[in-house]
Amino acid sequence: MEELKLKLLQYATSMIAGFVLAFETSLDYFIPCLLAIALDVFSAFMLSRRVHKKHPDRCDGKFKSEYKWRVMITLGVMFVVLILAAYVDHKVRMSDDQLAVRFAMGAFLFYELWSCLENWSSENEQPFARALQRIMINKAERHLDVPLKDILMKGDNHHTVLDKDDN
Repeated sequence: MEELKLKLLQYATSMIAGFVLAFETSLDYFIPCLLAIALDVFSAFMLSRRVHKKHPDRCDGKFKSEYKWRVMITLGVMFVVLILAAYVDHKVRMSDDQLAVRFAMGAFLFYELWSCLENWSSENEQPFARALQRIMINKAERHLDVPLKDILMKGDNHHTVLDKDDN
């Protein structure tokens, strides 16, 4: 019985050490991703405020709790991706340059930057935002819970489905 307890303790200690090692190798790369997610949440909140100013009857301008779960899932997925990339670097590529981890982090940061720019350009009349609207989607639909083609008149926005369908 004592030998079984020692074996279980050994297994538990090995698993804990493995998790700590996996977290430790990915933590330096997770912090910039965490900051990018925080910036994306803030830019989405600011978009919600802009939409509320333009359409107070359709949007309350608050951060909704259902979006909290999206953020939590994104955090979890990003952390697992970084851990797997570290594993690929160490076991598959057999290299310590952390190229796969840096690539995963770079791809995620690009994705988050794109999302922040979409949030910033949506429902924004500044010249740079109007230029971005030509290549990015308008996220105001999510805040209004209605497709923009139902509320916009022809020519209201450069990147709506209406304008593309009329050509």
